[in-house]
Amino acid sequence: MNWNRTLANLRDALAGLYPTVQDSRRVVSDAGLNPAYIAFDAKAINNWFNILREAQNRNKVQAVIKVACGDYPENEWLALAEQGDLAAVKGPDIAEDVAWKGLEDADQLEKIIGTQSTLMPIRFLEAGLLNARPVARVIRADGASGSGFLTDDNLLITCHHVLPTEDSAREAVAQFNYQKTVDGLDAPVDEFRLVPYGAFATSPAEEGDWTAVRVEGEPNKRWGALRLTHVDLQVGDRVNIVQHPGGGPKQIALYHNVVVFVGNRRLQYLTDTLPGSSGSPIFDSDWCVVALHHSGGWLREPGSKRMYFRNEGIHVNAILEGLIAEGLRSA
Repeated sequence: MNWNRTLANLRDALAGLYPTVQDSRRVVSDAGLNPAYIAFDAKAINNWFNILREAQNRNKVQAVIKVACGDYPENEWLALAEQGDLAAVKGPDIAEDVAWKGLEDADQLEKIIGTQSTLMPIRFLEAGLLNARPVARVIRADGASGSGFLTDDNLLITCHHVLPTEDSAREAVAQFNYQKTVDGLDAPVDEFRLVPYGAFATSPAEEGDWTAVRVEGEPNKRWGALRLTHVDLQVGDRVNIVQHPGGGPKQIALYHNVVVFVGNRRLQYLTDTLPGSSGSPIFDSDWCVVALHHSGGWLREPGSKRMYFRNEGIHVNAILEGLIAEGLRSA
């Protein structure tokens, strides 16, 4: 099939449904295309032109459509495309769409655009600020940094590869409130030493990649604690990560935040992170901790031989099991 208006229609439809490169990478992988052969582009129209050109060369156009239909099962244009009617795949005419049509079409003026609503109660923002308070930047004696968070009993949770030994913990500090104020100024930092003789437990990277260590003093009194409870997370759920990317001031990742794999004590998602984000708490939409971020990049999906461009965390249920086994948490 040569490039023509029918593929252009499909390009336009997919560019609207998957406007970011990260969104499109998942579709590419799920359709069985090799992303190494695709020149991804920040401009959605160019991006999907490149993807569909490669899909066309590999006879994978229908595979791409099938993935999109799975994400948007009620999209009438994609349904027609899956049946082979590519000519019908197009978006609504813009001029017609924005024209006022009167009160008889009032029920059509607002829509949930994606596969699930992104509307959140306004308390979501206030709850997020409260749950960001126990998140800290962890700085080692060698200058390397990661992220971590307080839970009950002044216990700091981070990754094993951030604090692998008692000695590394003893020489490290946790900095709370390392962030910008609403005016863009530096907030006052509150720094605490770590005291592994008070409590220390760790799980190697190949097993769990988490570390728990006591913090000196009573940081819970000022910065609070994140409760750890067993959770049941599903593919398609949303997760938010409060972190210190690049060792910089505290930030939050809210976009592209879809869970794409749950299993084998792991969680994989599309939420953005950077080096320095390891040890960050991963929250669900109710601000419950669901995992501990620990890695990202081209990752193998547990139980599969396929590689995906994703981020990954340790499921909170696995961390709870480890804390109970170490006597740092009651069953």
